[in-house]
Amino acid sequence: MRISSRCEYGLRAMVYLAGRSGADPVSLSTIASDEGIPMAFLERIMARLRDAGLVVATRGVSGGYRLSRATAEISVADVVAALEGPLSLVGCLPDDHGCDRSDGCASRQVWRRLDEAISDALTGITLSDLTMEAVTR
Repeated sequence: MRISSRCEYGLRAMVYLAGRSGADPVSLSTIASDEGIPMAFLERIMARLRDAGLVVATRGVSGGYRLSRATAEISVADVVAALEGPLSLVGCLPDDHGCDRSDGCASRQVWRRLDEAISDALTGITLSDLTMEAVTR
C-alpha cells in the first residue's frame, strides 16, 4: 500500500491551516510556497477538501482557505477519505458482493482486520494532535 502524493500534500496543507486556525484565511499561493507544493496540484487538492466540507474558501483580495471546523474535529481519516475515497486495501471489502468468492474467502478476514486497524489509527489522529506534535518538536 502506498499513499498518493495528493494525500501527502493534502495532509500537509491541512496541518498548515490547522497551525493558523482562528486567523484570517490563507492564500493558496502562501500554502503552496511555504509547503513546497506545486500550485496547480494544490488547487485540485483544495477543491476536493472544500467539496468534502473540510475547508472553506473565501474569495477576494483577503481571501483564501481556512478549516471548516475545529482542529480537534478533523481526523486524518477525514482528509484521506476526501482525497482518496474509501480506504481499503483490496477491492472486495467495500462491497460485500463485489467478488464471487467473498463468502468463503479466508484471506478476506486478513484484509478486513488490516482495513479496520488502519481506519482506527487514522480516525484516532486529529489535526489538533498533529499541530501539538509539531510544536513540541
